[in-house]
Amino acid sequence: MELSIIVPIYNVEKYLRECLDSLYSISNIKLEIILINDGSRDSSLSIAREYEKRYREKTLLISKENGGLSSGRNLGLDMAKGDYVAFIDSDDFIDVEKFQKFFKIVQENNLDIGVGNFKYYYEDGETGDIFRSSSVKRGEVLSGSEFLELILQKPKCFREEVVDDLYRRRFLIENNLKFKEGILHEDSYFTPRAYLRAERVKFIDIAYYYYRQRSGSIMSEVNEKSIESLDYITRNLYRLYNDTDSHGKRALQILLPSFYRVVLYRYLALGKDYREELTFYRTMFLGLKAYENGVLEDKILFLSPRLGALLRKILKRDIGLERKLQKIS
Repeated sequence: MELSIIVPIYNVEKYLRECLDSLYSISNIKLEIILINDGSRDSSLSIAREYEKRYREKTLLISKENGGLSSGRNLGLDMAKGDYVAFIDSDDFIDVEKFQKFFKIVQENNLDIGVGNFKYYYEDGETGDIFRSSSVKRGEVLSGSEFLELILQKPKCFREEVVDDLYRRRFLIENNLKFKEGILHEDSYFTPRAYLRAERVKFIDIAYYYYRQRSGSIMSEVNEKSIESLDYITRNLYRLYNDTDSHGKRALQILLPSFYRVVLYRYLALGKDYREELTFYRTMFLGLKAYENGVLEDKILFLSPRLGALLRKILKRDIGLERKLQKIS
């Protein structure tokens, strides 16, 4: 089996057929499609059963109580048999021809992680490809820590989404890489850990994935769980600092302060006491030697979050409580 495609499904009756039609159109790849119905309350399960009946030889349909995106992905990974694994969100879809080309390049280069590209897809149509710097587009095979450092350099083009990537299943199993359940921004935790452990990573400049942006989705809201999740992610990634190489250390010097400044700014926006969080930020900043990362805002935040927030507001880059859908750079 060459490929396992894992598709967690939750209340996406409006979009599910478009997603599955694209996936079941893949040819010339020996694959299985693992559909995880995560307690849907609409007709999503009925739709999934239609495709299971139509494509029995390559479909595994599992229905479970609602546990969230991470639990669905983890269950699918436990069931998967393919050499490579793809995680596809059930309200998105792919360009089949481009995906097949992408997959073959991943195979030919014997990658632990093949990093693709995607397009944001709005109700009024698609946007352009997501920004990637010219240094990343050269597409050499690098260690994961080298790649993580590279995509965090200026101009920064770090993307945490897993949906446009392919993962060697054995690599995930050997490194016990699963999604943390019970948090938001699970990709922001999964992706850096995966890069820091990978030996062979390559960016392949093929935008095969259409990433739908819709109102009412989990990621369209910023709430306390979002802030708590970013806090958890940063603190746990910080624990990896001393166990990685020089490339990984330089990457975390940039990445972790950028994650935690969001926590501090949103505490400010909520009017909450952030003294404990500021103490952690300052400890982390010194522990990472983040004063070497060349980011002036991190140094300002170390001195005064309020000053940092004021400067962001003046520059019209303030971080508040409303998530802004990202535009193309």
